[in-house]
Amino acid sequence: MSDKAQSSLGWGVTTEHGAEIWDDNPVIQGETITYKDWGKLLFYPKKFTLYRYLLKTLRHIHRQGQHIRILDIGCGTGADVVDIKKIFGKQAEVVGIDVVALQVDLAKQKIQRHGVWAEFQLFDGVSIPFPDAHFDAVYTSDVLGHVQQVSDWLAEVARVLKPGGTLAMFSESALGKHAYIRRYLFDSGLNVDPHSEFHISLYSKDELRHKISRAGFDIKKMYSLFWTSFLVHPDEFYKKLQAQEKFPVLRVLNKVLYFFKQKTRPFSLAVAELYGLIEMHLIGRWIESQGYIILAKKKKY
Repeated sequence: MSDKAQSSLGWGVTTEHGAEIWDDNPVIQGETITYKDWGKLLFYPKKFTLYRYLLKTLRHIHRQGQHIRILDIGCGTGADVVDIKKIFGKQAEVVGIDVVALQVDLAKQKIQRHGVWAEFQLFDGVSIPFPDAHFDAVYTSDVLGHVQQVSDWLAEVARVLKPGGTLAMFSESALGKHAYIRRYLFDSGLNVDPHSEFHISLYSKDELRHKISRAGFDIKKMYSLFWTSFLVHPDEFYKKLQAQEKFPVLRVLNKVLYFFKQKTRPFSLAVAELYGLIEMHLIGRWIESQGYIILAKKKKY
């Protein structure tokens, strides 16, 4: 595969028209997932946890050789669609939908480069263009925070899922009570969220749990991750924090941590992500920092 095929636009890039583009390469580069790929996914804590939950909850269908339908809402340029398709193989119909036409076009090109078949559609962000109880699972990551009418959106997600269907989601959130440094900076007038202009619906852990439950879901697990983000992801703080005249101690610490991380890449990045996975599974169910992995099932009633 050429370098051009492997390149990506990056995360959170803004187009000339003001749309936020989320582009990345699939983790799984072969035809199907291997043990080596699962090892690589350990350094992608969100993907690892969400993919494993999909596989765990759909395994009984997968083993029986039955057809599986999976929907990726807010699919971006299709990296997760490619990964999910390679995890489940030909018996899975994987569909990606997004509100940005450019991302849908790039996603169609990406699946051709990676040799998989999947469907992509543009949608309005409100009405999911599929019938009731159509999918066995919905996967959605970094999307809910961009949604205006969250309750209506969650109701649509529940509508297209079969009873007992799987919801594997990562949601942005409001700052939790354990996000000590971010909250201190925020209360002092500095929001270090690099994508704050696009995040319009941010809720606490309890509010998220309430909204998702009211939409008809039974939440199995809810994890927060990167409680110590100031230490392991100093790059998230760097640009906005270093532009301040206030916070001298935090600025110095951030500059040192940022310099060290940049000088030791990619090793430092791998260690930080692996740490995030370990932290999440050890204490993530009790920590309230910022952002939550939500593993749920649609109630059968």
